Amino acid sequence: MNFFLKIFLICFSIFIFGCEQKEYVKDFKVEGISVGDSLLTYFSEEHILEFQRKVDIKGNPINIEDNIYIDSSFDNFQFETYQSLQAYYKVNDKDYTILTIGGAIFYGEDKQKCMNKLFEVRDILKEQYKTPKITENLNQVPYESDMGDTLYNDISFIFENNEMIMISCNDFDNELLNVQDYFDLQIYSAEITEYMGLI
Repeated sequence: MNFFLKIFLICFSIFIFGCEQKEYVKDFKVEGISVGDSLLTYFSEEHILEFQRKVDIKGNPINIEDNIYIDSSFDNFQFETYQSLQAYYKVNDKDYTILTIGGAIFYGEDKQKCMNKLFEVRDILKEQYKTPKITENLNQVPYESDMGDTLYNDISFIFENNEMIMISCNDFDNELLNVQDYFDLQIYSAEITEYMGLI
């Protein structure tokens, strides 16, 4: 009897320990919004569709029905921390379940403030999460040509279930590209990291 009791206690301890160690990206929110929420909780369907992506990165019109996922960006709202929010969801999902949520803060030409924010948020994430694999890619030269002195900086927190939080500071060649430096935080569901090949 004691033998079976010991086995039970060992198995129970392993189970409890495993549950305590399990961490999820939904525990980290952007403006109170997390992956798995319905976007309709925070924005009207009218606004979601109004601010839905209409063109691709090259400016070509997007045929929504040719895509599995689409995103909406919310720039003209008053948020507590971020100046812009972006959310991905499935094209035909009437609940607009959030698969990726992110926020951006613009810093003009002030690279140092942008980088300070990057490391500040990195330290917050390190304090909150103990199990993700962390990768830091700093001062990356872009693959694109004609980007001048632009440098990319990103830090990824990769969870066991393939969820991911990525933070970045994009230090653009402001004069050449006429683009502001900005800090960006993106929380990805496992569905999106696997679809985009991020892991």
